[in-house]
Amino acid sequence: VSLFANPKLKEEFVVKLTKIALAFVIIAFASLAVALDCSSPRETVEFSKFDATVSLSSPDDSWNFVSTGIKSPDRDASLELINRQSYRRYAIGWLVRDGTAFWSSDSKWLLLRDEYAADDTKIRLFELNQSRPKEIRGLDRRLRRHILSHVPSGHSTLSITYPKVCLSPGGSSQILMTVDAPFAPNAGSGGTGMMIDLSVDLSTQQISEIIVRRN
Repeated sequence: VSLFANPKLKEEFVVKLTKIALAFVIIAFASLAVALDCSSPRETVEFSKFDATVSLSSPDDSWNFVSTGIKSPDRDASLELINRQSYRRYAIGWLVRDGTAFWSSDSKWLLLRDEYAADDTKIRLFELNQSRPKEIRGLDRRLRRHILSHVPSGHSTLSITYPKVCLSPGGSSQILMTVDAPFAPNAGSGGTGMMIDLSVDLSTQQISEIIVRRN
């Protein structure tokens, strides 16, 4: 005998299913709202290769992120992390175009959005629990793999950028981001816009999807 042979049971089942679906929608949009505004100006700085010197201290003042450029189109800006107790300097690479640095509120993580091309961006993550910074390798590669899993066969992304990125407020448990990754067919014309809201668990680097929007 089918469960739905009883109209009352069927109605109760539909009501419960609707409530569950609504709960997931509320959670998704709540997460999205956090992602749109979750970093204070003190913990974030934007910079370019043409800036002479840009620095951003960690909230607990134990570390200083520094970008140093020479205002030349032929030279990249150097990036460093400086331990403010020992004054040791740690080179962490170069900036070829524009970037944004984000400190977690507990000063344990530094996130870099490296906009090395007009149509491409790289995400870099550093852990600062020890006496020297440690870059978490492979996060950008995993993000790209996740993004490309939404691109249909026979299509390619036109660009991959992260217009909104931040670390979760009140701690450092997650990265919250919006990905802009339009795609188009490899042959022919036309294209499809795609925005993906993601969260990344900092302890495991597990990527969770909040919502995908196409137009």
